Amino acid sequence: MTVDRRTFTKSVIAAGAGMVFPTLIDGEDTPPNTVAIARSERLQRVNHDVGREAAAQVLNKAMMALTGSKKPDEAWKLMVEPHHKVAIKLSCLPGKYLSSSRGLVTAIVDGLRSAGLEEQNIWIWERTGRELENAGFSLSDRGLRVLGTDSLPGGGYAKEFAFSGSVGTLFSEIVAMADVLINVPVLKDHDISGISCAMKNFYGAIYNPNKFHGNNCDPYIADLYNHPSLKKKCRLHVCDASRIQLHNGPAFYPKYVKEYGGMLVSMNPVALDYTGWRLIERERKSVGLPTLKEEGRMPSYIFSAAKLGLGAADEKNIRLLDIS
Repeated sequence: MTVDRRTFTKSVIAAGAGMVFPTLIDGEDTPPNTVAIARSERLQRVNHDVGREAAAQVLNKAMMALTGSKKPDEAWKLMVEPHHKVAIKLSCLPGKYLSSSRGLVTAIVDGLRSAGLEEQNIWIWERTGRELENAGFSLSDRGLRVLGTDSLPGGGYAKEFAFSGSVGTLFSEIVAMADVLINVPVLKDHDISGISCAMKNFYGAIYNPNKFHGNNCDPYIADLYNHPSLKKKCRLHVCDASRIQLHNGPAFYPKYVKEYGGMLVSMNPVALDYTGWRLIERERKSVGLPTLKEEGRMPSYIFSAAKLGLGAADEKNIRLLDIS
């Protein structure tokens, strides 16, 4: 998984806009198994947040690399259209110490604005308003919306069950109301599923996530994401790896926190989760922790997702773009 400059250059050439985005915009096929990765001191947290300017510079570089665009706004315009309603799904359960950073989320909003979206069509969203506030976000029901599913009328969840493989659930009404989903997970260890990253973050979009933790959450995480409401609407995954939890996750546990200063960006959640898993394993090894397989919690859901055709779960079929 080592990325050298030659691999980076070849990958950028291969990732031309005409090749990458037709499958994404049409929402019919699997998005490309390409992951843009960065690690920089600029992305390390200060007062538990990443600087907005630094986050925007790296994110826009990732967007241009993934799309082959020459300008950031051109890349964002390939992602969304001005009339779209876009819901940005955060990860805020652990509180401000290990949640989607405000600086990164603001950089995403700025990117959407550059594509012509008006503020009232952008929603920053989590399971509950309390989780958002604990992560440092201020709730808002006007202009740029910042809201929890629990703030919606009638409890916020669909009235009819949705089924996908082994999963039967009620989705947040925000999923139904949005034209496009953008996913902002935090890379962290998970005491059951092995890791929590892109696909696991959508447990915060359903009514009964507690029902789907058996067998290391496998195949539940994969089956959930395979539902059309997610796999066809979610166009971008921006993983906050500024601060990662190596063990005792998914809650914040200072002893095993790594100030990593990273970001992983992809249109494909399987490729992203696989890349995040390998990163977690390398960092665990560096501090003397056993592998997740040795602990009986290898993230096997990633391979189940690959079997469903959602993306690649092997190094030879994942392109890594170094955007540091």
